[in-house]
Amino acid sequence: MDHKTAQEIALKRYGFIAPLVSGNIDTYKSKSDFFRDAGSKAGVHPHTVRRWYDRYLKSGFDGLIPKPRNDSNQYRKLDGDVQNQIIYILSEYPKLPATIVYQRLLDTNTIVKKDVSLSTVNRFVQKYKDSKGITPIKDMRRYECEHINEVWCGDSSVGPYLKVDGKKQRTYIIALIDDASRMIVGIDIFFNDNFVNLMSVIRGAVIKYGKPKKFNFDNGANYRSSQMNLLAARIGTIIHYNPART
Repeated sequence: MDHKTAQEIALKRYGFIAPLVSGNIDTYKSKSDFFRDAGSKAGVHPHTVRRWYDRYLKSGFDGLIPKPRNDSNQYRKLDGDVQNQIIYILSEYPKLPATIVYQRLLDTNTIVKKDVSLSTVNRFVQKYKDSKGITPIKDMRRYECEHINEVWCGDSSVGPYLKVDGKKQRTYIIALIDDASRMIVGIDIFFNDNFVNLMSVIRGAVIKYGKPKKFNFDNGANYRSSQMNLLAARIGTIIHYNPART
């Protein structure tokens, strides 16, 4: 398994334990209830989710990265890591056919063709898709968080044109606002709306006000960066992306 695939699996594992890490489990009666629910969503035993959480507490994000296997010559079907990788692919591309999922697993050396057949992957993919069912209609009423640092909303906006060396140049404003207090926790103006500048705003806000339990973003390219997911995993928070056109 290459480094990129291992990191993607670790990010997927973090996604399942993130509510507990960031303290967003008020809807659960106990940690056990959380582990049972997370396990059902991940397609693994609740004890597996508990192990991921314990590893994160002990070693941070690096504790979630799968270790190299020493049984590469032994027959194996879909173990937990392979299942998590399939779930990760389908969460990004829900309509992807099993044939493409299978080819991706082969291309990333997640599986070996002689050990895992297309029919095995197909059965798991179909079972996963069936379990998702029809997506319920979202409640679109206005809301407001009760406490500060529960949710920070971030967005970018086109700013004024400035003259630089006699030429007009477009600017971009990147800002973070705390949902409960409506206070701007981070803001700056740049000549480019990119991930590096977004990180500059986030870094300044976190240093000054601490971390939020959740970031709320749209689907802009800089907000959807894989590095953003790594940031969330390392500081112990959650990123929520609003559905398109909402």
